[in-house]
Amino acid sequence: MKITVHRGGEEIGGNCIELQSGDSRILLDYGTPLPKIDPATGENIEIPYEQAKLNIPGLYPGTSPRLDGLIISHTHQDHYGMLFGPQINQELPVYMTRIMEAMVRITGKMTPKRAEFTANINYFMKEVPFTVGVFKITPYLMDHSASESFAFLIEAEGKRVIYTGDYRAHGHRTHAFQRFLNAQMGPIDLILTEGTQAGVEKGDDEKKVMADIAGMITPQTGTIYVLCAGQNIDLLCSLAGIAVQKGRFLAVDGYIALVLETIKTMAAEQDIPLKIPGMDSDYLKVLDTKTMFSLRKYYPEAAARVSQKLVSWDWVTANLQKLIVPVRTYSRYWVNEHIRDFSNALFVYSQWEGYKEEAELREALEWFKKRGMDAHSNHVSGHAYFSTIRKLIDSKNPRHIIPIHTEHPEIFQKAFGYKVHVLKNGGGFEI
Repeated sequence: MKITVHRGGEEIGGNCIELQSGDSRILLDYGTPLPKIDPATGENIEIPYEQAKLNIPGLYPGTSPRLDGLIISHTHQDHYGMLFGPQINQELPVYMTRIMEAMVRITGKMTPKRAEFTANINYFMKEVPFTVGVFKITPYLMDHSASESFAFLIEAEGKRVIYTGDYRAHGHRTHAFQRFLNAQMGPIDLILTEGTQAGVEKGDDEKKVMADIAGMITPQTGTIYVLCAGQNIDLLCSLAGIAVQKGRFLAVDGYIALVLETIKTMAAEQDIPLKIPGMDSDYLKVLDTKTMFSLRKYYPEAAARVSQKLVSWDWVTANLQKLIVPVRTYSRYWVNEHIRDFSNALFVYSQWEGYKEEAELREALEWFKKRGMDAHSNHVSGHAYFSTIRKLIDSKNPRHIIPIHTEHPEIFQKAFGYKVHVLKNGGGFEI
């Protein structure tokens, strides 16, 4: 079996890995590269789709030989975002879960940078093996900050390869990581593991973030604004817990309401019990922002359910002291339009610190600062600390390890020695 790391060998983000057995070939993820920093200005520069496009035979129309499939691990754009770029070969099967597809389509329709998403979607389910070409693939749910994230056991030629996708063991789904460790898979020939946080041996968990934010809140604290990703389900659940604990309301815009409602509804249809905020939660309120227009246009059935929790701006003004409000960079526009009182308000930044280099995010932080709110950083990574990576390697005891999605391959070499093979982008390895 041959492994080629097309992208992700030399950086965080933009993953795309190819596995080949005989004439059968599959891809694992096809993500958008993270922005690069211009050394002259210090500004982040997004890489255009055409420039980020990988010339992999079979990926785009008119190229050969064929690919048997593209498997997506989770719905962060550095793992699937290139599906929004130049249209891939429509005969190429793209594998994801139903919830993952729903989140991708919501991203395309409901965010400011609207993008069309067309692909030949095939579904997989947790721990149900499926076959792509000669490859037998078994997906395992992992703990991560996406709505769903999967690792895969991939078998062919009597060889076994694990691709971890993105994972951690300090979120609300720690049990998923433990279940993955406990799964009996037989001898493992190779692990392709992410190492975003390889430079951090151990750190805080999601419960610590919840406790820290809750500890900032007093009876005098005004509105609590939390800058976070709209699909960070673990954090939204943490904020919901704080709302219940402190007798507050979690007030979300139409986009987040749609994300929560979609995941909860689809999980119920599949008999998957999920304890996440929903339209049946007394503490949840929906703000009447412009995203409600898009919600009604693209998702009328969901909009009808969401609208039951819609509150007026007069209600918001009367209850500012009781609100926890998740925001994103462009939320400042509707905050500016509808909210005038920022007395005793608290602003929490709960995203990766590296995003602060982006011009739009810096502008948003400055906007809130001018209204008397300095940013209190309180965030845990969606990625595994190195102590968790050690647990994975010790549990599965692979013959070979290829670190990806990392800026610290040397840490893997120091920890695991001869087993580690560091590949540059485009580099290959055979087992």
